[in-house]
Amino acid sequence: MTITEQTASTFLVQHRENRWLIGLVWHHRLEITLPAGGHQEPGETIAETAVREVREEVGVQCRLLALPLPHRFPHPTIPAPWWIADVPAGPDNHTDAHHVHRDHVYVAEPYGDYSDDAESVVQWFAADELAHADGVSEDSRIQAMEIIAILQRHAESDNN
Repeated sequence: MTITEQTASTFLVQHRENRWLIGLVWHHRLEITLPAGGHQEPGETIAETAVREVREEVGVQCRLLALPLPHRFPHPTIPAPWWIADVPAGPDNHTDAHHVHRDHVYVAEPYGDYSDDAESVVQWFAADELAHADGVSEDSRIQAMEIIAILQRHAESDNN
């Protein structure tokens, strides 16, 4: 029987100087750069996990986003995971055996001031920087590049 644990990862985004940026953090145990994230705690929704992990790791509040739908989509949306993936995980501080992280991947924008007690410092990447950045998890790079592409296409369609 495979052990499955609920986790959330959050790609931070911001639009600065006419380009979209993705915010990632250095994961000390894995020694790789990836989105803020972690395990769901008892009593919280997976969306609450996503927001809490950003607050703990990056030291800032965030607003979960629904990625843009086709132009003129007539209904309001509720932020939900962009996607959910089963990611193999080795022993960690939650489980001492190989297991699966059922990772709920969110996109969010930070707001407010950054606190001094964050576990990590957010690193902001534009698409061209991200494509060649050392130390970035390859699956995170693939997802981040797609998020930037989606946001750019949406911004371009709004301008037309």
